[in-house]
Amino acid sequence: MRSKFEAFCRKCDGYTKLIPLTFLLGFYVSNVVSRWWQQFQNLNWPEDLLAVLCTFLHANDEKSQKRRHAIARYLNLSAALALRDVSSKVRLRFPHISTFVTAGLLTEKEFDKLQKIEDECENIRWMAPLHWIQQIVRKEEEENKPTAGLMGAFLTELKIFRQNLRRLYVYDWINVPLVYTQVACVATYAFFMFSLFGRQTLLPDIESGKEIDIYFPIFATVQFLFFVGWFKVGQDLMRPWGQDEDDYEVNYLIDRNMAVSFAIINRLQTEEIDESEEDDFWKNRESQLPVLPHTLQSRKLREHAPKLHSYVPIGTQETKEMGNVQSKCCSIEQRKR
Repeated sequence: MRSKFEAFCRKCDGYTKLIPLTFLLGFYVSNVVSRWWQQFQNLNWPEDLLAVLCTFLHANDEKSQKRRHAIARYLNLSAALALRDVSSKVRLRFPHISTFVTAGLLTEKEFDKLQKIEDECENIRWMAPLHWIQQIVRKEEEENKPTAGLMGAFLTELKIFRQNLRRLYVYDWINVPLVYTQVACVATYAFFMFSLFGRQTLLPDIESGKEIDIYFPIFATVQFLFFVGWFKVGQDLMRPWGQDEDDYEVNYLIDRNMAVSFAIINRLQTEEIDESEEDDFWKNRESQLPVLPHTLQSRKLREHAPKLHSYVPIGTQETKEMGNVQSKCCSIEQRKR
């Protein structure tokens, strides 16, 4: 009976070498991590778009300020509507569209328009604020004739904004195939089921001195932790829109983008700068450029300035000595020949 069990253990140890677990998990986790990072890159940040907006819609009269304010609000409203559809955290924060009215992102009239749009055609409600932005830009173009290049740059940024939100819907719609996750799961646990028998220390190997009797399978346990942990990483990152601690902090992103948007529109754009004020660099522009100061802590750091290795200065004592050495070496080689 013992000999049969030992033969079975050796057979199981051989089976562990037939399962390409490293390849399966590596390919699975790399795809999941790549997908996770691409989703994060599709989260929108409104700074670039609003910076271009303030360049061509730069007037500080009340009408221009209202238009900039409306565009900033519509950008954040569109992003919040899209994120509400893909993230359970945002869905819990805004369970109904009417909660956007309470939050101040939506007016009553705009809410009625969105409801009418949703009744007529589903899944385009998040795009409506972006079309409202285009209407505002069109009115600005008809009334004030802004620079065409700047307005084109703004519309390009708006297009990228829309594309990023649409990609989030696509990622939410198309997941990693379930069968691939199942294959990785079965392969991982089958590998360690065979390892449970195959990694045991057998009496014939101990008596012959080939193995040491280790009561606790240290290396098999470490391998189990590595591979199962690797597999769990892929499972946790597969859908980052949930309520886990490692999922995207989408509510923070909404609050942050709101604060930054209105700071750009209502603070940075409305404050005038004094161009006539002279700084130290301007005062010393004719002399040598001043060096920026260091603190006592930064002076202690060792600095390694980059060196140009593509050329050697000509005419220095070092290059002359190098030339003499090279000429001597050449003459010695010629004599040998």
